Amino acid sequence: MLGISVDLMLWAGVGYKSIAEWRDSRHEAERTDKAFAMMFEENVLRAVGEIDKSLLYMRRTLETHSPAEPYGTLANTKDLLSDIIVQVAIIDANGIMRATNVGPQPPPPTDLSDRPHFKVHLGTAADILYVGSPLIGRASGRMSVQFSRRFRTPAGSFGGVVVASLDPYHFTHFFDQVDLSSGAAISLVGDDGIVRSDAGSDDGVALGASIVGTPLYDLLRAGRNGSFEVRGQAGQDSRVVTVRKVKGQPLWVLVSVPNSEIYRDARAALTIDMSVATVLTLLMGLTVGKILQIEAKRSEAHASFLRLALQDPLTELPNRRVFHRELETIANVTGASPGEAEYAVLFLDIDRFKFVNDTLGHAIGDRLLVEISRRLSSLLGLGHTLARLGGDEFAILIPNVTEHASVEKLGLQICSLMAQPFDIERHQIRSGVSIGIAVGPADGANAEEILIAADLALYAVKARSRGTYQYFDRSMSEGISERRQIESELRAALDEGNLELHYQPFLTLKTGQIAGFEALARWQHPIRGQVPPSLFISVAEECGLIHALGEWALTEACRRAVSWPPNIKIAVNLSPIQFVDRDLVTVVRNVLDRTSLPASRLELEITEQTLLENGERTMQTLTSLKALGLGITMDDFGTGYSSLNYLGNFPFDRIKVDRSFVARLGQSKQQTAIVRAVIDIADSSGMATTAEGVETAEQRDLLAALGCGEVQGYFFSRPVPISDVPKLIAGWEKTVPRAA
Repeated sequence: MLGISVDLMLWAGVGYKSIAEWRDSRHEAERTDKAFAMMFEENVLRAVGEIDKSLLYMRRTLETHSPAEPYGTLANTKDLLSDIIVQVAIIDANGIMRATNVGPQPPPPTDLSDRPHFKVHLGTAADILYVGSPLIGRASGRMSVQFSRRFRTPAGSFGGVVVASLDPYHFTHFFDQVDLSSGAAISLVGDDGIVRSDAGSDDGVALGASIVGTPLYDLLRAGRNGSFEVRGQAGQDSRVVTVRKVKGQPLWVLVSVPNSEIYRDARAALTIDMSVATVLTLLMGLTVGKILQIEAKRSEAHASFLRLALQDPLTELPNRRVFHRELETIANVTGASPGEAEYAVLFLDIDRFKFVNDTLGHAIGDRLLVEISRRLSSLLGLGHTLARLGGDEFAILIPNVTEHASVEKLGLQICSLMAQPFDIERHQIRSGVSIGIAVGPADGANAEEILIAADLALYAVKARSRGTYQYFDRSMSEGISERRQIESELRAALDEGNLELHYQPFLTLKTGQIAGFEALARWQHPIRGQVPPSLFISVAEECGLIHALGEWALTEACRRAVSWPPNIKIAVNLSPIQFVDRDLVTVVRNVLDRTSLPASRLELEITEQTLLENGERTMQTLTSLKALGLGITMDDFGTGYSSLNYLGNFPFDRIKVDRSFVARLGQSKQQTAIVRAVIDIADSSGMATTAEGVETAEQRDLLAALGCGEVQGYFFSRPVPISDVPKLIAGWEKTVPRAA
């Protein structure tokens, strides 16, 4: 009897435990699917936000610029380049595609008036972001999902539609990176029941299919987030489906797992328990161990999914979702209680991070991001939130700002700490940070407005001077539009040949003869007049035009110099950005071949900043350039703090004494001693010297007495157009006095 009682109790315990495990398995599956759905929604929101940002930029440009601006220029601008966008296009009011970045340029007119992403905007004047169904693009030939917005003509009427096409599998590509289960599936479905994207096992939901009339669609129509069991059809297993509405979009994310996967562990546990029951208490310990192992595994998986949903996996910082949620909370509290203290948002962009990734690899780039997050964390106070928004962008939220001086102090500390080199796997990496600051509620009534203000401030500081911080002010919106306009006009000027080079001579002091000319880019704008090189070159560096501009200047200078006397050289400046181009050496070699200019007559001038930013890779490029037979000059020598170090590491042919030293020459013994030291260092290293900015006869005579080889400046000649160069060469000895 006792044995029977024990057996009954044992089997009753097995039955009770089995029921509990099946219930817990279902509950755990729902929790896991919910966490994964949050991740999926975050991925969708990030992608839709990036696409809509490109569409809004295209629309703003079309509505605020002159109708004469080519559509093709806008469709192919680098601002619209993205890993997730298959194609961008501009469709006019008649449904004809006028521009696209895919296929032959310019593209043939294509009638898209029958496409839903065009027709939807004809029937309404509402400003909506339309999310289309998957279809084969007529221009790209690829399956894609179309996102579109309408734009207006200057008169306010319907002007057409801007379109961005997305690879539908982008929404679900991260599925393979997460170990959910072998039978799991995810889908992105619109309010209309059409499947925009799917991945995973066959759950009866296919890309482009409609689920209208199915139990799944009934769940969507009910408008409720949650987990539900849906019976399988055509021999398929029943599944638990988690449905979640994508915030602010006509889309739903679906995560489903078959019952066979959900209850697999429970079935296995039941089998084990039944086996254990047959041998009574001898194997009871093994059963307990198995239970604990399963529970630990489930807890670990749940914690892992929560981290993925709320935390950046690389730096372990809060992600964009968490940052936005905390900012919304603070902004709402401050808005509801005007007497509350101010709060501040700092947007941080890591300078030269793309170059690190391109030259040293993504593994080093990831290590750099981790080190950056550690440095930033060490500066933050209690209650501050540091988040990684993505890529090389970080953000800091300061909830209580009693005085702006504390924010400025933090900005200075961050800039100073980030300017110090990073030692990563035998690489010494010099980076920096640019910071945009917005203070609420003065700069925005809600979280979205504050984020936009901080982003505009960041853009402004990057355009003006990297490595520092900038507060937002209302004029920044206009400043950004102005630089965008200059970028567009510069692109057109380069395409249409409206840029020119002016040439300033540098001469040998002992003979008074012209030794060569420095080529300087000039832009005479029909409306703006003479655009300063410091402005249009910085814009070119920001938008990537510097590569085309630099190649044009090098080609034009070499082409002109061929016709000069063979003893006269040509000097051309290179931007630090050009050294990112892996084909720079090939470009220079091809220019010399095309123009037939002997390499010995060409000198390339670089600044110390080029060496400071690009390090070992730049040294390798300079060595390859020097092997072509041309000369390398260090420009603006002495303005940095490590010029002497670079002179020892690379055999420059010439150094140019910066004009700031020449301007103070003769004012004190100390200034004269500095210039003499530079000339002596160059002479002892076998390098020639050229002094820039010579404006008086006294400066010329002092430089001659100090042993300077060559001089350049307004005292001898201003930069002149190419038409004046032959006359300048021919009459030089008669018009220019030599040093006493």
